[in-house]
Amino acid sequence: MKVIKEIQWDMGHRVTNHHSQCKNLHGHRYRAEICVEGNLVNITGISDEGMVIDFGDIKKIATEQVHDVLDHGFMVWDKDKVLTEFFNKNKDQKHIVVPFVPTSENIAAWIFGQLDRHIKDKYGTGLRLFSVKLWETPTSIVVCTRRDFEKLKDKL
Repeated sequence: MKVIKEIQWDMGHRVTNHHSQCKNLHGHRYRAEICVEGNLVNITGISDEGMVIDFGDIKKIATEQVHDVLDHGFMVWDKDKVLTEFFNKNKDQKHIVVPFVPTSENIAAWIFGQLDRHIKDKYGTGLRLFSVKLWETPTSIVVCTRRDFEKLKDKL
């Protein structure tokens, strides 16, 4: 069974070498759908009985590992010399330096990695992160599955 929780945040970025307007500094209201899969907990009398995972547990992990890290920040590729120089001189400006071009695809995979290490199968139900769906705009969506993440994780 799958359980889904959504979070939202505001963040800026730029896709340095892109041919369109995305090469310029800009921001989005991001929305992520976090999908966790597993079997129901069948241990009688515990708080999670009858659940795959408590929605509040997903929210806590997602808030700490994604929302609070990214919200009102600017994601910067570590090879973007112009912005790395700017943020080195303006350390009070919230920024997140990453080893990849901050495209929606790479951001979704990065989020998958941030969450995956914190979702623990404490009851032996096969609990694990299934996917991260990321909206960059209301009509532009990327889905990162475990298979996608495995292919990209060495670059994140």
